[in-house]
Amino acid sequence: MKKRKIRSTMGVFFTTFLLLQIILLFLYKAFIVDIAKKNEENLVENTLQIYHNTMESVLERLDDNLDLLLGYRLLLTQLNGENNLEKVKAQYQMLQILKEKCQDTKEADAYVIVNCKDNSILIQRNGNITYDTIKDIKKYLQKRNTFDKTPTSGWTSTVMGKQVYLVKYYNYGANTIAVLVSEKRLDSLLNYNDMSIKEAAFYLTDKKGKILCGSGEDWTYGEAIENLQKQDPSISIYQGSVLEDAYQMYYSVKSSEYAAYSTSGIVIFGFLVLSLLSFGTIVWYMQKEIFRPIADLFWVSRKIHSGDFRARAEYNTNSYEMEEVKQAYNDMVQTILEMRVQKYEQELRMKDVQLKYIHMQLKPHYFLNALSTINSMVYQHEEENVHAFIQAFSQNIRYMFRTGLHTVPLQDEIKNAKGYLEMQRLMYRDCFYVYMDIPEELLQYPVPQMILHTFLENIFKHVISIDSFTTVLIQALWSFSGKEVYLKLELYISQGQFSQEILDFVNKDMEITEKKDGSGIGIKNVKEVLKMMYQQDHLLYLENLEPEGTKITIWIPKTLKCTDEEKDEER
Repeated sequence: MKKRKIRSTMGVFFTTFLLLQIILLFLYKAFIVDIAKKNEENLVENTLQIYHNTMESVLERLDDNLDLLLGYRLLLTQLNGENNLEKVKAQYQMLQILKEKCQDTKEADAYVIVNCKDNSILIQRNGNITYDTIKDIKKYLQKRNTFDKTPTSGWTSTVMGKQVYLVKYYNYGANTIAVLVSEKRLDSLLNYNDMSIKEAAFYLTDKKGKILCGSGEDWTYGEAIENLQKQDPSISIYQGSVLEDAYQMYYSVKSSEYAAYSTSGIVIFGFLVLSLLSFGTIVWYMQKEIFRPIADLFWVSRKIHSGDFRARAEYNTNSYEMEEVKQAYNDMVQTILEMRVQKYEQELRMKDVQLKYIHMQLKPHYFLNALSTINSMVYQHEEENVHAFIQAFSQNIRYMFRTGLHTVPLQDEIKNAKGYLEMQRLMYRDCFYVYMDIPEELLQYPVPQMILHTFLENIFKHVISIDSFTTVLIQALWSFSGKEVYLKLELYISQGQFSQEILDFVNKDMEITEKKDGSGIGIKNVKEVLKMMYQQDHLLYLENLEPEGTKITIWIPKTLKCTDEEKDEER
């Protein structure tokens, strides 16, 4: 049903598209001439505006440079002076300035300074100005020097050599400062070859309509623009202005251009047919190379969701992108499968660690020592001590049987540790002293159950004896690493030393050989429990103190990564 609905929707869409194309054809035939004419007018206006902006920008930039050159009044004055050394220096400096301006503004053909007093000329030019033309330039500017200090020209046109130039100059004393732009330069700036309308031409005239330059073929310098239309009545002329009507721009287009558009309906119809064929090809391509592969991915996803992890995307396509999607999809499924296997193996390891952890707490020697202590106190008629010992022992046993891979408040762990210490005090009397420095704000911090009991039991097993006095300091404090918050537990023991094998195992993750007497298994299991619960390494650190004693440091993260409750929820 869904496939039929999709096909029906695609058919309606395709038919609608076909009808729209046919309607568009008739509308095009009805309005083609009017639309073409309006488009041409807009195109001409835009072109004229572009040419206007280009001319304005170029001439204004050159005006600014002339103003800057006129600002070097000291050098210009030295050019008129009697001191030959100063004059030579001034000529050199002005030549460098002219060279810099010529390089900065590629629109200018030449920057010129003519000194009418000593008949000298300073010029920086490009290839459009020949050496012979320099004489004409010099002669032209000398005739226009009136030995005053005010601007004496706007932009004007003239013929020098065999080429038309736009010229602007200033008179400063005997100096005439000028910039020249040739017709060739204007051609390159206005880029006539980019005109998009055939049989069109561009002309630049003075305010009287006399042609200065243009892209057309049949024109002469100084000819009136109206003559072009008289010679060919089919020409339509559009007008614009430059520099506040100082110059006029004209764009001529032959009227026969409009008629060419009226016959373009056939071409447009061909494009419409081609677009229909292209549309059908695109639909077929998308169906084959995109829609079918996506449908295949959908059904593979359904199979995987139902538990078939062997399902993989197997469609064939010529689309590079869809092939990449298939590869990425199959890689993702394989990664998910491997992660599930890893998670299952991790759960098995956690169950094994739990068993080891519980087994560690039920070590026979702990109970045997407790029973031996009770027997000894009964034999010595210490009934009060027997009662106190059994009370503490029962509370400790009750707390021990709650153990697992879960956490308890630090105050519960401290309370159990104190009960255990009371039991040991009845056994060892005054052979040890334990001091706890636990800030009140840390009492509710969650810690793994029996974490302190394990280390205290190891201390009494391997360090404390009735022949010596041992001090134990237990300290809790905050610790921060990046964004992670930790509870840091530190145990200082005044006697005993860890073996190098134990230090390497805990601090450097080296292998350890299990002893027949079981020594080291408690620390090993604590390290594994911390790693499994918090998914972090190096949360336990052991070190020997000088000259004697040991230090145990435990970092307990605030966030628990895996708990019995979370595992139950996953099941």
